[in-house]
Amino acid sequence: MRRRWARAAVVAVALVAVSCGGSETTETAGSITDPPQISRWVTVGGIEVPIGTTDGPRGGEWEPFAGFSHTPQGAALAAITQSVQLATASDRTWPTILAGVAAPGEGRDLYAAHRALVEMSGTDPEMVPTIVGYTLADYTDTAATVDVIQRFSDNSLASATTQVVWIDGDWRLNLPSDGDTATITALDGVPSELVDLEETRK
Repeated sequence: MRRRWARAAVVAVALVAVSCGGSETTETAGSITDPPQISRWVTVGGIEVPIGTTDGPRGGEWEPFAGFSHTPQGAALAAITQSVQLATASDRTWPTILAGVAAPGEGRDLYAAHRALVEMSGTDPEMVPTIVGYTLADYTDTAATVDVIQRFSDNSLASATTQVVWIDGDWRLNLPSDGDTATITALDGVPSELVDLEETRK
């Protein structure tokens, strides 16, 4: 079980980014715990991610996810979709994806340097997580901390702490610049404050 969890964490690690910065006027939104309206789920690198009706992202799955609403719901969808897209990007597409979903800075440069040294041949189906939902640990109009809740094939649960920033009129990941590994927490159960997305799958 311990070995399987370690392998699963490798996938979960890629769902994480750390951030700060940005500013702009926030769009009108309800409570931060209100779920986004989901129009459909799409598969990105073997992982299903939710596409919002009004909160983004706009555009297709073959280009960097962008066009999120300046709301808690937009921040959450950015944290989920952009981190999955970056984690599963191929050796050919990752430079374009990275430039489109990550905020500029030392973290993005460090990611690029490390990613250039790695060859990826696809995602192990046994290690592919199911996105259950999320919790918002913190939200302002410039930054948000999103805990993405994931379930793995052995029914284990994990939370991947992902932070996004509002920059240049959109939410983006801001990748770690200190070389630390991602914050992955094993969970005994679904958090009580979970914004549930599973019921939106069609």
